[in-house]
Amino acid sequence: METQVIKHVLLVCVFLWGTASYGAFAEDQSFAFLKTQGVHIIDSGGEPVFLRGISFGNRVWSDERIPRLHHGKEDYQRVRDLGMNLVRFYLNYRTLEADDNPYHYLDDGWGWIDTNIEWARQHGVYLILNMHVPQGGFQSHGTGWDLWRKPELQDRLIAMWKAIAERYKNESVILGYDLVNEPGVPKSKDEWKLLAQRLVDSIRKVDTNHPIIVERVNSINKKWINDKDMNFFRLKGDNIIYTFHTYDPYYYTHQGIPWDSAMKNCDGGSWPDKRKKYTRQFLAYSIDQFLAWGQRNNVPLYLGEWGLYKGNYAESKGGLNYIVDMLSVIEERKLTNTFHTYHEESFGLYLGDGELDPKNYNKSLKDIFENNF
Repeated sequence: METQVIKHVLLVCVFLWGTASYGAFAEDQSFAFLKTQGVHIIDSGGEPVFLRGISFGNRVWSDERIPRLHHGKEDYQRVRDLGMNLVRFYLNYRTLEADDNPYHYLDDGWGWIDTNIEWARQHGVYLILNMHVPQGGFQSHGTGWDLWRKPELQDRLIAMWKAIAERYKNESVILGYDLVNEPGVPKSKDEWKLLAQRLVDSIRKVDTNHPIIVERVNSINKKWINDKDMNFFRLKGDNIIYTFHTYDPYYYTHQGIPWDSAMKNCDGGSWPDKRKKYTRQFLAYSIDQFLAWGQRNNVPLYLGEWGLYKGNYAESKGGLNYIVDMLSVIEERKLTNTFHTYHEESFGLYLGDGELDPKNYNKSLKDIFENNF
């Protein structure tokens, strides 16, 4: 198994060497506002860019307002040492706003974001601000429906994003604003489309510099089924990036997760396995379905999340083979992406849910990133 992984890594390295000029970044990178042009994200000179990144989860699921133990300044250097130049920075609305005092934004919350912007600037790393837990609750599990049923919560989310955009409109370290993570609506895709348009319109009143990042609908009435448009929709406005997440095949990448009763004791097999279509070709087909929508609509796509539950890194499960195959598909398509996630017990490169321990990490995974990039 180890020999097979090394062989895969070497093949990908050879491929990357031949394509490294696209989206390469220099050690003395200066930040510039990025824009959209057709299916590309472009720099100030009009050249397409390709960013490689990772997510900072920031303990958003624990409702911890200021997750100071999750990471520090040195972790941005660790991101650069991995060969990456982008962090998707998860936010819980509680960092900035208390439910008993809506529309009043907390100074220490702004300070936490400001500090991370400076750390990112010092290490040549772009940030995407992602509202991972909006007012109304976490969306990914098909819950958090208060956001869709209580207009005042939508108004609060719109006001918060407008305040964020007003504060950071001239901050080029921020690549863009990722409006809501994995929106799960009760009734119709239009519920998210209408709110997303209101968010775009509000942000554009104060900020025309930054791309706005809009995710497709993740679920409708707790059904995770794609329509002919892969649950995407077009919005009115310029400089919009559309984003998707992929953990295909779910029964492989999420086998053993404790929070899903159907998966807790599931044996999802090992990678690769042609009998189960666990192949690089399957991953390419899965991603290309999303990219085809972007091509048809002449808009850029960004892969906001991909990764593996920790149990898949056991040698018998072949998780490292999966990572190498995914990287080769992503790199071949020059698809800006962020791996999920940097520090977390379940999916993290650095393991544990408390204070980050720099010695507690997935060495084999780290080696693959460093060798590839």
